[in-house]
Formats: sequence, structure tokens, C-alpha cells
Amino acid sequence: MKNPVFLIAKKEIQIALRQKLITALAIVIMGLLSVALYAGYIAYTQQQTVVENAQEKSRKEWLEQGDKHPHIAAHYGTFVFKPKTILSLFDFGLDTFTGTSVYLEAHYQHEFMFRPAQDHSSMIRFGELSASLVLQVLIPLLIIFLAFPAFTEERENGTLKLLVSQGVSYTPIIWGKILAYLSILFAIVFPFFALAIILSTGITTSDSIPDPWLRVLFLILIYALYLLIFVSFSVWVSIQSSTGRNALLTLLTCWILFTIIIPKTTANLGESLYPLPSMKIYREAIQKDIRNGLDGKTPKTTREEQLKKKYLQDYKVDSIHKLPLNFEGIRMQVGEDYGNKVYDIHWKRLIKIFDKQNRISSLSSFITPYLSIRNVSMGLTATDLHTSIHFQKTTEKYRRELIRKMNHDMAQNSRYGEFYEYKASKNLWKTVNGFRYKTMPAYKILLLYRIELLSLCCWAILVFFLLGYSSRKIKPVL
Repeated sequence: MKNPVFLIAKKEIQIALRQKLITALAIVIMGLLSVALYAGYIAYTQQQTVVENAQEKSRKEWLEQGDKHPHIAAHYGTFVFKPKTILSLFDFGLDTFTGTSVYLEAHYQHEFMFRPAQDHSSMIRFGELSASLVLQVLIPLLIIFLAFPAFTEERENGTLKLLVSQGVSYTPIIWGKILAYLSILFAIVFPFFALAIILSTGITTSDSIPDPWLRVLFLILIYALYLLIFVSFSVWVSIQSSTGRNALLTLLTCWILFTIIIPKTTANLGESLYPLPSMKIYREAIQKDIRNGLDGKTPKTTREEQLKKKYLQDYKVDSIHKLPLNFEGIRMQVGEDYGNKVYDIHWKRLIKIFDKQNRISSLSSFITPYLSIRNVSMGLTATDLHTSIHFQKTTEKYRRELIRKMNHDMAQNSRYGEFYEYKASKNLWKTVNGFRYKTMPAYKILLLYRIELLSLCCWAILVFFLLGYSSRKIKPVL
């Protein structure tokens, strides 16, 4: 005798294929996935080309800036650009909001520029059409229309009574239906994940993301778990509902809560509980601490006078003109280091606020699995806040090394009082390596999203428990 699970799954697939609404929804979703992936790939190739050309041009301008004083070169600075990762064609994440380039120069940590969201209306906050949006929001809607009549229709038609009377228990009926719906979903999404694997591992020309194939594997696993949760939950609601109408209304209400209301509410709650300072206040606080000292009692002039006395004592001379190096270069670098220290303190405070806001979203993933999949998906595609912060840290480290080399050359190779008289050449500019960025490895990303991964597992355990409990407690059909 054939396994009843597969027999029931086969029957459910045949019924689903005969329903025009389900077929129409499947075609629409496949079309949206195709359009989203195509548009994502076009956007990726275009932006990556622009970024590579701009970075090459910026590097050329730095190397060919001509002979000049190192401190002038430090203010001449350079631009660095955030590379577009190949997986961003699948999930745009926060790339639209975080900026694509930053200008690096002495004394200042400039704000990131060229945020694509600035060129769109406020409607962009509801999300752009991407493959991840289709999988996270629209496919669960297809699941609802697939699974809401799973048991209610069987009861109304009397087929459930017929199945039970033939000795089939509720457990194989439940899992047969789940298997059928998952098979339909697999047929819809498999071509697109296969294409994502090909694109991410075979066509990419950027080395900014070190393990694309591993990330794709994790993406497939977490999306499979997410869809399994939705399918199982929908079947359970159908078991508990007296009519198909009640099941549909319940599932649609849950869908609205899970994907729209709760995510928006948690975002607003995070902003209300942990508000961010304005950019003006943030910048003014940094400049105040640099000017007056972190303790508020040691102004810049006092620190510079203390530095001067220290060098005079160390080298046992009575004038900075007699120092074996250019004190002006030393003073500038020490001032740069102090400014970096102040910046790091304020930056860490800002990151703590972001972490507190995001923690609310992470914990809310125990209320809705949508937040779990959304956050982990952005992380694995390197379009999340953690990757953006990591990129900013990398660029700041690069800026500091560039300025340090300019000030060091000034201190070692020029005399105090010389400024326009001393000029460095291309040999110095070459000591500053070209900027290269590589994202965090996948395992570090998954560690950052361990709460979301735990919540997905908890959701899976919960729905499996509910199904198992219902299969034992469901009333016999009379």
C-alpha cells in the first residue's frame, strides 16, 4: 500500500492546479520574482560599474595630484565608494538609505553621500520590489489562499469523514497537505534560487563579499524554514476554524499583523524609546569636546602647550626650531589622534542607540517571523546596518592611516616653519594603498543575528507542536 502522506499530497496538488485563483497568483508571483531579479541584476551591474570607475578615477586623481605639501594633500583627500555586492540583487536591504561614497580628509569625518532614497518619495519606506520582498510578503499570501481550505473544505464536502473512515489518521492527512503546498512553492521558487546561485558564484567580478556560495546556501535554508512555518501555521488555522471564511479572515489578519502592523510598530517604538540626535547636535558635540577637551577643562591650546613642553624636555632643547623633526607635523598628528578619540566616543554612543533600536526589532521577531527573515536576509546579502557600520569603520581606519602617513612625512622630512617650501612627490602618494573593502564572513553575520535565528527555530517548534497537539485532540468526524 502506498504511503498515505504522498497520496494526499498528490491529491492536494491536483486540486490546487485546477483552481484558477491559485494558478493566477502563482503566475503573478513568478512574474514578480522574474522582474525583481532582472531589475536587481541590472541595478547591480550598473552601480558596480559606476563604483569601479569612480574608485579608479579617485585613485588616479590622488596619485596624479602633483607635488605639494603633505598636509595640503591630506586636505585634498580622496573619495572611497561602497562596492555593490552581488547578493544585493536579491535583497536591496538598506543600501538605498545608507549612502554609497564618503570624502576622506584631515580633521573631519564626513557624512556618507549619494543616498538613492533621497531621489524618491516617502513611499520608498514601504519597500522596493525585490525578490526578498516577494518571498517575505507575497508568497505567504499565496500560502494563505492555498492552505486556508485545507481542512474546512474537507469537512464541508464530507471527504474528511471518508478518509478517516478508511483508517487514515489525522497526522498523515496534515503532513500530506503540508508536503503538497511546499511542493508547489518549491516549483515556484527553485528556478530563482538556482539563478541566484549561478549569479553569485559564477558571474560576480567583485571580491568584496568573500563567501557568496555559503551565504546563498544559508539564504535557501532560512527561507525554506520561513515558508514551512507559514504553511504549517496556515494548515493549523484551517484545522481550528469551523468554516473556510473564518480561516481565510484569520490568516489574512495574521498576515497584515505579521508583515505590516507589527514591523512598523516596533520601528516606531524603537525610535520613540531611543531617539537619535540630529546630525547638527552630533557634530557640535564632537567639535565642543575637541575644542574644550573631553573633561571640559583642557582646551586645545593647553594640550598643544603641554605637548610642546614634553618634546622640548624629551630632546633637551629650549626651542622647537632645534628639534630634529618638524614639531608642526607632530602637533597635527597628535591633534588628529585626539579628534579620533573624541569621534570614537561619540560614535560608540550613537551605535549603542542603533543597537537598542534594533534589539527591539530582534526581540519582536518572536512575535512575527517576518522580522526574523527580513533581518537575517539583509545580513546575509550584506545590505544590513551591521555591514554598513563595518564599511564605515573600514573607511575611517583607511582615512586615519592616510592622514598619519602625511603627517609623519611632514614631521620627518621638513623643518619647522617650512610649509610651502617643502613639497612631497608621487612617491609619497604611492605609499597610500588603494581602498579595498571586504564584508564580514557569513558566520560573523549569523552570530549577529542569533536572536532572529533562535526565533525562527522557536516558531518552527511552536507550529509543529500545535499541529501535533491538534492531530491528537481533533474531534472525530461523525
